[in-house]
Amino acid sequence: MKKLNWLLSLAILGVPFQLARAQQPTPDKAKAKAPIPTKVQVVFTEWDGDKKISSMPYTFSVIVDERASGRFSVNLRTGVRVPVELESKDQKTTYLDIGTNIDCGIHEEEDGKFRVLLNFDRSALYPNKSEERERLVSQPNGLPLIRQFRISDDLLLKDGQTSDLILSTDPLNGHVLKASVTINVVR
Repeated sequence: MKKLNWLLSLAILGVPFQLARAQQPTPDKAKAKAPIPTKVQVVFTEWDGDKKISSMPYTFSVIVDERASGRFSVNLRTGVRVPVELESKDQKTTYLDIGTNIDCGIHEEEDGKFRVLLNFDRSALYPNKSEERERLVSQPNGLPLIRQFRISDDLLLKDGQTSDLILSTDPLNGHVLKASVTINVVR
């Protein structure tokens, strides 16, 4: 009986220690960082020689992912669906998405740098006639062409840094296309 009372007393004394121990954070939870919100800006600019023709900015928020999983946490889609006539018995019209698609993910690296994963896809209707009404490309009915600009890149940037993602030249009109990316940590 004395042994039973002694064990019961020991168990009662041990319960508060177990509760206090259970409330302490585990090592994995103690190491977990608070989410880091960032603002990402992608600017698509078109130049004709020294003359800027257009500048289209896209700004969105991205939460930094601690895991370098290669996944995109933001998917931006903007544009218009354009009807296209088909010569088919079953279907006479289909629609093409014309506009901008951006997929972005950010992972924290060492030394205050961030790895920015970016897929950028921009399409636009390209008139098949010049201002003088000359046909630019041999295509039936003078239908518009669809201009496509795509890039998939992996950048290493610091807070507040801007990087020119790509410079490309349009083969039909010689315009220079430029995409630049800026990230800023939101404080």
